[in-house]
Amino acid sequence: MAESDLPPDEATLVRQLASVKFRAGVEKGKWRVLAHQGTVLDVEVTGFHYESGRTSSFGFRLECDGLPEVCPYVYCWDFAANARPASLTQSSPGVVDAFKEWQAPPNNIHGGIYRAWQRYAANHNGWRDKCPEDAWNRDRDITFIMERLYGLVCEHTQWLVRETSANPL
Repeated sequence: MAESDLPPDEATLVRQLASVKFRAGVEKGKWRVLAHQGTVLDVEVTGFHYESGRTSSFGFRLECDGLPEVCPYVYCWDFAANARPASLTQSSPGVVDAFKEWQAPPNNIHGGIYRAWQRYAANHNGWRDKCPEDAWNRDRDITFIMERLYGLVCEHTQWLVRETSANPL
């Protein structure tokens, strides 16, 4: 199907996935696309600790309906189990906070990644207005989200290295 035949949000996502910025993240090994169906994007993000060479990876699902007007709904996903994994409780405080279990009003659905750039978290407690530099706006693209996910995964990887150093086997 030609891009011109796609719904506007899907066509926007297709263009953003083909951008140099997004492809550069793939080529650098920061993330990889596992699946892309319509406006749903499944990715694996790999963080790297340069001094030790240690890596860690997380799977994420991004629901991008309404793009670019509506920010993506982003949540952790275990592709092997085809389910949302349990909340991460062992990591740096910022990562634990971002990956915590929380419910998004008014439907009380799983809220997803708890950051100002994520669909449901952006409106929670006025976070979008309190952190405009981190909030989604229509001029942002999917690479903006991917870079923030990469930052969280790198922070977790650094925490793993510190924990291993502090508690050797």
